[in-house]
Amino acid sequence: MKRACLTALVLLTMPAPAGAAGPRASHWVGAWATAPSNAGPSYAAQTVRLVVNTHRGGSRLRLRLSNRFGDAPLRIDRVSVARRAGGAAVSARSLRRVWFGGRRAVTLPRGADVVSDGVRLGVRPLADLAVSLYLRGPTTASTLHQVANEVGSYVASGDRTGAASGTGFGSPSGAWPVLTGVEVRAPRRVGTVVAFGDSITDGYQSWVARRLGRRNTRWPDFLARRLLRRDRPLSVVNAGISGNRLRLDGVPDIFGPSGLARLDGDVLAVPGVRTAIVLEGINDIGQDPAAAPRQVIASLRQMVIRLRLAGIRALIGTLTPSGGNARPTYGSAEANARRNAVNRWIRTSGFADGVIDFDRAIRDPARPSRMHPWYDSGDHLHPNARGYRRMAAAVPLSAL
Repeated sequence: MKRACLTALVLLTMPAPAGAAGPRASHWVGAWATAPSNAGPSYAAQTVRLVVNTHRGGSRLRLRLSNRFGDAPLRIDRVSVARRAGGAAVSARSLRRVWFGGRRAVTLPRGADVVSDGVRLGVRPLADLAVSLYLRGPTTASTLHQVANEVGSYVASGDRTGAASGTGFGSPSGAWPVLTGVEVRAPRRVGTVVAFGDSITDGYQSWVARRLGRRNTRWPDFLARRLLRRDRPLSVVNAGISGNRLRLDGVPDIFGPSGLARLDGDVLAVPGVRTAIVLEGINDIGQDPAAAPRQVIASLRQMVIRLRLAGIRALIGTLTPSGGNARPTYGSAEANARRNAVNRWIRTSGFADGVIDFDRAIRDPARPSRMHPWYDSGDHLHPNARGYRRMAAAVPLSAL
């Protein structure tokens, strides 16, 4: 697979926010994020319009773009951002150009991220934004998050970054190329929580059993809503990658670099991060070569140590049930015994700053190796929307 390099972050000039009392009055926090997993499509004279749902509001934003898995520099000729109106259409009055060091074009070095200048645009929490990238190209393979589990992006021919209409854009794709973060300016008391994990954090099967008309029903989405209802000064961003493992890089490469390899780019580089919730390890047990409990525990210990060295509070989630899954490596009694051994350490070691008992929240009390049927998406591994909501409810807000 492509190399799992750590992100070289290229920070460009960012004007101070209007109305700020000084540099200490506010700071940048993550409003939306995704973890890139692999190299994806190439583009030639095309606009990619990406749809994201922000978990924090503000009057100023900036974008983070990535060429982490590219094999050559990536030039992006024009970028815009606007409030989404529906489908690929945006509100014309909200359409804003995005600049990079005062220039409209930016070249992302091979393996690097870049951050835009600040943009004056009011962002509402839990509202959709549309970010449009024009790539005159032709480009080499782009960096992307492969499994968005929601409408991720649309593609049109030519430069459509200044167009409000959705005309010319094709069918939606379930992936997010190039864009990895939307950040907003917020008071100093506001911080970011990073949800770090695999498909259960990424929200696979989150469309199953959700209420009519609802979207964004992953457990980090539900947690963000809880925090907003309680008026807590925290934003939540999602750094889950479907199929991801703690110890080994993904095979195929859409499963992304190992959790330990991507920690710097997907957690430590997020602005304003104060807490990380780590829910990962079931794929280390279920994928070949299967990890022993001691190997999963050693990886979790390393995650906690590195997060603490960066001044980030580390919470670990217990591994959720997978009994009954069609793959014996996930659904067998042996796999459950390994999962239970890891969970015993998580619950009793006191090594992390806190424990979130996701297992207890969604398991079937009558058959604790299995998920409760009410929360099961049907594959006995991934929760449905009700299960993800239940997981979010299990997070003690005091631990954040």
